[in-house]
Amino acid sequence: MKISVIVPIYKNAKFFPDIVGKILANDYEDKEIIGVVDGEMTAEIRQAIAPLTGKVNVYSTGEHLGKAQMLNKFVKNITTDVILFLDNDILLPTDTSFLSKLAKEMKAYDVVEMPKEVIVKSIYSAMISYEYLNFAITCSILSRITKRSPGVIGSAFAVKKELFDKLGGFRPVVHEDGDFGARAFRLQARYSYNAELKVKTDMPNTMAEWLKQRKRWALINVLWFKDNFLCLMMNVFKRPALIPAFFLIALPSIILFLLFFMLRKFNLALLLPFLYMNMQSYQFVSGILLWFSHAVMFSQGIVSVSLGLLVSIVIFFGSARLLKFRFNVFEYALYYFLYAPVLVVITVGMFILQLANKKIELDWKIENENAADRN
Repeated sequence: MKISVIVPIYKNAKFFPDIVGKILANDYEDKEIIGVVDGEMTAEIRQAIAPLTGKVNVYSTGEHLGKAQMLNKFVKNITTDVILFLDNDILLPTDTSFLSKLAKEMKAYDVVEMPKEVIVKSIYSAMISYEYLNFAITCSILSRITKRSPGVIGSAFAVKKELFDKLGGFRPVVHEDGDFGARAFRLQARYSYNAELKVKTDMPNTMAEWLKQRKRWALINVLWFKDNFLCLMMNVFKRPALIPAFFLIALPSIILFLLFFMLRKFNLALLLPFLYMNMQSYQFVSGILLWFSHAVMFSQGIVSVSLGLLVSIVIFFGSARLLKFRFNVFEYALYYFLYAPVLVVITVGMFILQLANKKIELDWKIENENAADRN
């Protein structure tokens, strides 16, 4: 089974040399590494790849097509069995058997997504790390129970070349990775999310970078929801295994309900924070009243607030240990009370703009329009 590692590069090489070094050090033999430069071959890129001459193929046409179209253009011309897509802000583990583990997974699955843990350098990346932990919990549940997923985070995932060709590659849309995962889901593609293949990813560490990414992610969430939510609901009846998966994803909300029922303090507002925390990909559905629900909890006293936070900490800490993610109680409390409600406001705002058919000014390239810096 041949594995082709494809790394898109835009403006600078970032971790590309590190990726190359670790892939070459892997004991898996049938492999190749291809760097695909979207746009100008800058002096910084040339300097970074110079020591890699003869070890890796780096292609550039000088065109800035955007990530989706550039990858499609090069992937269609390669002969391989499995494509491993890695963004150049991904840090691979120092594990010489990484590709061997991936090859084993690819024998049983069509799409294998790597769990992504955020490299924490600031309060911004620390908060984003809990977003990724939330994603990891949902993806892990779907993988273990249904072997299917309606989306992928495209910064690190592998797909069989046959499936990639059948889907026609990525579509030139804002949410190209989530869209790809949803289309694979419609074809009943088998999905794996294996903690043994965990990688790390670099994230924004300044306010400006964070705001830019939040804008993109909010739009991606809204567009994915508009395109795929009805399809996902219909598949619940076609694939009964999705029912227990959704049950587990909603389990914290159920636990919170039981706690407050036992204490004779049941109130719908008390359920909303935890319902939101466990459905982060659908913030505009379950989180629109998050600020209000927190206010209600505070008004009912320290017991309500403490129980909500405690149950959340227990679930997320346990999940972090199982998935081998970092976890800090104080950071999570900040995420729970402040950061998560802010995400709701941003996402709901984007949802309203979409409903109103307002044009969203993009700062990355799709469909041959606008400049694209995905990082």
